[in-house]
Amino acid sequence: MSPQKNAQYKAYSIATRTVAKTRQIVMLYDGAIRFLKQAQVASAENRIEDRFRLLVRASDIIVGLQSSIDFDNGGEVAQTLNKFYTNISMRILLVNSRPKEAVVLCEEIIGEIKQMRDVWDTIDSSMSTTEAPVTAAAVSSGNTAASSGNVTFSA
Repeated sequence: MSPQKNAQYKAYSIATRTVAKTRQIVMLYDGAIRFLKQAQVASAENRIEDRFRLLVRASDIIVGLQSSIDFDNGGEVAQTLNKFYTNISMRILLVNSRPKEAVVLCEEIIGEIKQMRDVWDTIDSSMSTTEAPVTAAAVSSGNTAASSGNVTFSA
């Protein structure tokens, strides 16, 4: 492992032990949004390889979030999040196959991820003031979340 990768792994390892899981989710959404914005710019500038690389990075984050859903304890919310992540992943793939629409598609995906990110940010803020479990009532936001149950993510 390269020294840079080793340092990144150590930083990630420390963060997973010291940063609340809800804050980690918000940070992951921020990363996906950042990569999608960069892919949007790359697309507008016709930098196809950069767009592809950035979309892969955004997709990796979404797949990571999806793979961390605890279906055993998440109930309806877990199913809703799974559908949301599947939809976002498929649409990220679509961006590469429709270069003329890439800028608009990225904007739409960014908007939806921002909505979900803001919901998780609200949950995180409420978690830092109370020790209550993350409930779906806090997650409900249009068609991007469910209406009952707890959300549990595995590390």
